[in-house]
Amino acid sequence: MLGAAAASLLLPLTACGTSEAGADGSTIKIGYIAPLSGTAALYAGGFTGGVESAVKVHEKSGGRKLVLKKGDDASDPATSTQVCQRFVNQDHVDLIVAGQPAANAQACRAVAAARKIPYVSFATGATEFCFPNMWNYGPSPKQAALPLIEYLLAHGSKRFYLVGTDSASPKATFAIVRSQVEAHGGTVVGTGYEPLGTSDFSPDISKIVSSGADTVFSAVVAGDNITYHKQFAANAGTKKLVQGDMQMVTKTARALGSAAAGVVYAGPYDPSARNAANTAYVAALKAAAPKVNPGDAILPYQGMALVGKALDGLPKGAKPTSAAIGKALSSAATDTPSGTLTAGANRYVTMPMRIWKVGADGAASSVLQTVPSADPSVGCRQ
Repeated sequence: MLGAAAASLLLPLTACGTSEAGADGSTIKIGYIAPLSGTAALYAGGFTGGVESAVKVHEKSGGRKLVLKKGDDASDPATSTQVCQRFVNQDHVDLIVAGQPAANAQACRAVAAARKIPYVSFATGATEFCFPNMWNYGPSPKQAALPLIEYLLAHGSKRFYLVGTDSASPKATFAIVRSQVEAHGGTVVGTGYEPLGTSDFSPDISKIVSSGADTVFSAVVAGDNITYHKQFAANAGTKKLVQGDMQMVTKTARALGSAAAGVVYAGPYDPSARNAANTAYVAALKAAAPKVNPGDAILPYQGMALVGKALDGLPKGAKPTSAAIGKALSSAATDTPSGTLTAGANRYVTMPMRIWKVGADGAASSVLQTVPSADPSVGCRQ
């Protein structure tokens, strides 16, 4: 029953150019997996729209043909394993691309590793993992956290309270934040974690208000972040607190409206950028996923653009080996709507990062600060 259920989650996307991978390597078959349902599904529309639109732009520009297979990990590591087993054993994909939480990502990556199939993550890094078959094309924890915490420290924040979901990504992020705060003479006055699915953050908010913090640094994931910010804004004791949020995205800010006003967060994309890559991206996303905001789809889009660039560099003719695909993924560089992405050490990428502040209506204001080339600075662990 479990196998049948997992198989039913795997639905083919409309093929781009052909229905199956070419035996001569003219077409590459790619498994795409993300939490399209379940507790982490808030980001599903943006991730799928980003991947699909990147493939359309890639095909239009004459790149190597890519065939996508879509899998739903249902926000569950066991389901992730089942779906990726189908990718590997039945669909015979050449590589897997993903936007998964840490536990689901490691479940899928392990399946791919058994067959030496490359696994490429577009999500913000849950921790500094380095595996031979894993490429991290999303921001590393340091790329995402350091520009934001450095901005807050430079603008007067001294006493931080950290609150997040009880999972790998917030814990990895908070270790980085604590180290940076203390290195600059600041203090972490309290830390709180809540399980995914928490509906009442009032105990945490009461602790924050009484802690003497001047800044709250949060990493509450998925739909819980909306619940948290609504309750935070409703508490009169929070009005003077500065807020930095590692999980804020445009979709969350729009859903919160005025409850997100003033929140500062980091992200690579500037929607006002006037360049050919951004023009192509906005047009492709509008065609593939008209209801998705460009800010919500940028990580998978730019990651998939880098994958496409890597694959186009492979020799034409014979079907490429996993080793050849991996080598190409490790040395690719491309211009994206956010700026230049470059694959580098330990299979992470260098990318631009920007600091944003949410406006009164839930819309992002102008960019507060730009880091043109944020280095992932990864200290690997397995």
